[in-house]
Amino acid sequence: MKPFITTLLAGVVANAGAVLRLRQSDDACCFGLSSVGILDEEVKEDHLGGLSLGGPFQQGGFCFDKSTKTIKDALNHNCFMRDPAQQFQCYVGIVGATAFEISAPDLSGKSYLTYDNGFSTFHACPVGTGDSRYYNIFSAVKPNTTGCVSVGLALYDASTGCASAANTRVATRTLSVRKGRASYRSTQLRKRVLSEDSAAASSMPGYIQAPTAGVLSNMSPSPSAGTDTAPKISLAKASYSAKPSHTCSISPSAPSIAPIKVVSVSRSDSDNTGDSSAEVSITSHNSTTFLYGIPYSFLPPVNGTKMPLCALQFRMPVCMDLPKGYPCYKFSGLEQEFLSDSGMNFDLIIDDGQAAWNGTVLHQVTPGENMILGTFECGMPNGSYGTRKMSWRVSSVRNFSLEFLHAGVGSHAKFQDGIGAWIVPCE
Repeated sequence: MKPFITTLLAGVVANAGAVLRLRQSDDACCFGLSSVGILDEEVKEDHLGGLSLGGPFQQGGFCFDKSTKTIKDALNHNCFMRDPAQQFQCYVGIVGATAFEISAPDLSGKSYLTYDNGFSTFHACPVGTGDSRYYNIFSAVKPNTTGCVSVGLALYDASTGCASAANTRVATRTLSVRKGRASYRSTQLRKRVLSEDSAAASSMPGYIQAPTAGVLSNMSPSPSAGTDTAPKISLAKASYSAKPSHTCSISPSAPSIAPIKVVSVSRSDSDNTGDSSAEVSITSHNSTTFLYGIPYSFLPPVNGTKMPLCALQFRMPVCMDLPKGYPCYKFSGLEQEFLSDSGMNFDLIIDDGQAAWNGTVLHQVTPGENMILGTFECGMPNGSYGTRKMSWRVSSVRNFSLEFLHAGVGSHAKFQDGIGAWIVPCE
């Protein structure tokens, strides 16, 4: 254990009597916190109870009570995040409504602090400049995040009681629409993925590739569109716990459309034929194309000028929440995502409806969370028939890796709910 936590907690016990008596019991869970991501700092606590990354403050020590889902600092003050500021802080006598959890260790052995049924990211917002700069910590629902960065908070020097306190089943939580960061791809990469898109499109009867295959793709309906199998609309949960946002709100009971087909293409494949199945591979060596068909009956016909919206929603339950028999996914991990600023690009390469879409946005995913990758107009005028075809090519950015079985793909899919990307109506 790091000396500061031992000294700090021992001092508190000596001065406060029974205040931290739980620290001495075998089942107590006490620890320090450090950030994982662009920032690599230990969590500190100022004299007013505010928690920060860096700064001229004492290093923080915390204890977690699994029965009440609460955290206290080394002074036995309750820690919480609440409106209006949503700042992470610890005050005497004040109990916030934040429900904390500790995640089970990931592949690297790290456990993370989560809160409010699955949130695992925090906003770190700068204070000061130069060498005196530090970062106050806020929840993921902080109203104004200008200048802030997203981090995870990992436990270190955890006591033995934290093993039994770790939550092996984390509820899935849907965040508001995330604002991705544009990734910078070279001309060589763009040329390489164009050949991959051609290979994927060639294995998808009835679909034709956008001439430019760029960020905004303009498509004409394929002549053979009428011969395709009608897409299956699932009435399964569109979101495990949809959280409204100012941009797009998804009803938990909304219908959703899984891909008709997914095609993974290896960049080392000389023939570039691709592999069509429900298995998705998004790595530095493979990209995967998702094909969708939106039937004219998916949404009511458009009578006015306001077009209804659809969203492409990525769902990533924790493995313990997947249906029985569903294989767990292989994921490069939160630490790799945050430290390398890695993730995925979803590039719209096929669309009968000519939707505007930014394919250079970097999307980062977190187990236990659903996220909206983007929205587009999806209504059809009265008298329209046929199926609107859309396709996204998904590629890895900075060695991100995610491999999984996509639920709901094909007419005989074994699993209807699970991990993957669905088209859903939103408001």
